[in-house]
Order: sequence, then C-alpha cells, then structure tokens
Amino acid sequence: MVDGKAALEGYTILITRAPDQSQEVIDYIRKFGGTTICFPMIEITEPDSWEKCDGAIINIKKYDGVIFTSANAVHGFVSRVENKFPHAKEIIKRRTIYSVGKKTKEVLSDYGLPVDAMPAEYTADAVVDMITQSGAEGKAFLLPAGNLTRDVIENGLTQAGAVVERVRVYTTKKPENVNTVRLQQLLTERAINIITFFSPSSVHHFFDLIDPALIENIPAAVIGNTTYNAVVAYGINPKIKPGEATGEELVNNIVTYITEH
Repeated sequence: MVDGKAALEGYTILITRAPDQSQEVIDYIRKFGGTTICFPMIEITEPDSWEKCDGAIINIKKYDGVIFTSANAVHGFVSRVENKFPHAKEIIKRRTIYSVGKKTKEVLSDYGLPVDAMPAEYTADAVVDMITQSGAEGKAFLLPAGNLTRDVIENGLTQAGAVVERVRVYTTKKPENVNTVRLQQLLTERAINIITFFSPSSVHHFFDLIDPALIENIPAAVIGNTTYNAVVAYGINPKIKPGEATGEELVNNIVTYITEH
C-alpha cells in the first residue's frame, strides 16, 4: 500500500466502469483524498437466452473443471445455478474451479465456491498455460462468459486436446443515457485529472463518444494488457498500468504517478 493519506487531494478521477463494480476503486481513491466522477461506459445485462447455460448446468457432471475469468461471469452463472438448479452447486464444488484474478476469486468465495487454481498472472493466456501444464488432453471444461469474452481459452485448451464449452451468462452493452455533453465539457475544462479504463469494451464505447484529442493531455490509467492495447489503438499512451490487475493496485499506481510527477 502506498503511503500518503492526502496524495490525491485536489485530483478528480473519471471512472468508466459499471456502477456496481466501481465502489471498491472509489473507496480507495477517497482514502487518499481524491474525488471521483462516474460515467459508466458499459452496462451488464442478462443474456438473450439461458438455454445453453441451463443445459450445461443440468449436465454439470460431465465437466472436469469450470473456468471463471471475471466477477460478472461468476455472478451470472452462480446466480442462475442458485435460482434454478440449486442441487447443482454441490456438484460444482467437486469440479476443479479455476479463477482468473483475485476479485473473481473473492466473488466465488462469497458464493461459497472454493477456488482450486489461479494463475499468478491474471490473463486468459496464463490460465491456459496453467491448465495445459497440469494436463488438459481428454478433459472437458465449462467456460461461463460474456458476449465479448475473447476466445483465447477456448482455442488454447482445444489445441491442447481438451473440450471447452462456452456458455453466455451476461451481456456487455453500451449504456443508453450517457450525458456526452457534460462529459465533453468536463474534459474540455480539464476538470478531470485521470481517466480510468477497466476493459476494452469501455474503451471503445468511450471513444465512440469522445474525440481522442480531448484527452491527449490527461493521463489514462488502465487494468490489463487488452485494455492497454485498446487505448493505444486510439493513439493514446496510458501512463498508468499496474502489474497486478486489481482496483487497489490501480489506485496505488495512480498515487505513485501523481507523487512522481
């Protein structure tokens, strides 16, 4: 943890994450004396159909492991299990449960599901490497995911001889009621000192609304390599990217950046 309780005093940080996932980051920022403004660039909703997911839950015994890559995947899948097929939860506990990231692990724990394995690096590539090193050939894995989840895990494990069934448990959409005029005004007036991005989809939706030239001189803070690359694609070089993809480390890195600059 970075020292300095007032390190962010006088600084306003833009949060582009969905509201129900932003509180932890907001609390950390306030802990250092900072102010936040929230303009969510994504909205999380249920999938259009639960048919494929329900079929996987009914046949949960056929999977050797269940892979969770985000808190959204955990909420969507486990909530469905508890509401529609509560008996399946005990069976899931006896499968090998994989988590990508500490936050995902924490949410699984909140639902009473133990995590058996988590890669040191919180990426899809890292979980593929971890599973293949322990032996993936001939095994079957369930991958609860969103509509924008990349196919890295599916492709990697399939190439290693495993069977991966991906089921949609949430949908990421562009929010409908963003106050674009207000956001542009804040950026133009330099009322925002740091912009945070947590996913590629939030980056794309942001730049659908905002000219990249408006934030050329405002430092961007990002979580994850794919988010970093998405920002770079718009000609912006993020100044802040924590080695550990957590909200706490993001804020610690923001504090360090501001202190050094």
